[in-house]
Amino acid sequence: MDRTQGISQGGLAGPGGKPQRPPKADAFKQAMARAMEGAGPPARLPSPAPAPRMAENAFRARIALAESSARAPDQGLGARNASSGALGRYQITPLSLRDLGWQDAGGQWTALAARHGVRSEADFLATAPAQEAAMAAYLRRAEQQLDRNGSLARAGGSVTGLDGQAVPLTEAGLVAAAHRRGAGSVARYLAHRTNTPDAPLSQAERSAFAAVEGRLRGFASLPYGLASREGSTRNG
Repeated sequence: MDRTQGISQGGLAGPGGKPQRPPKADAFKQAMARAMEGAGPPARLPSPAPAPRMAENAFRARIALAESSARAPDQGLGARNASSGALGRYQITPLSLRDLGWQDAGGQWTALAARHGVRSEADFLATAPAQEAAMAAYLRRAEQQLDRNGSLARAGGSVTGLDGQAVPLTEAGLVAAAHRRGAGSVARYLAHRTNTPDAPLSQAERSAFAAVEGRLRGFASLPYGLASREGSTRNG
């Protein structure tokens, strides 16, 4: 048989032995091309912001409860502390917003904040996804600071508290304490309770350490997944 006249891959062989498309396939392709004329490229829908992980959801809900914002209207979304200027459900302070790059040194909202739809304090207080994004960035930063000052390595152990009772050290408790008083205060508390537990404290130090201790105890049983360990890539 002449190979140029044979059947190849289910199609009719054309000149030189190359398969020809069935006539119906060409007609269908032409009809589709006519239907798509002027349609333009398909619309690109914005991707939804990634939701916090389940453990982090429970942790954030407890933070909001501890800050009393969870009891406010809209679960504290529009809450503002008149004395500290802390904003929203998680009571993020202006200093923290500057450290995160959401505000500049003059208190103006930056391009980073604008990427989350925030150009004013009112925008931030009205935008739940922006507050979640800012909180995610805050938690990552707190983890990094606790890791650098050695506090995070203490997770799994315990210290003797100001009242003489054991205080468990967990990832959730350490990060929650950093949210309340800063990673530096957490490190100073651990150093005091470990190295110099009988050293006298000023009233301000005792108040700060009591706040750290309260968070360590209050969040001890809560699951928490470190962003660094989980490989989180969410952008702040």
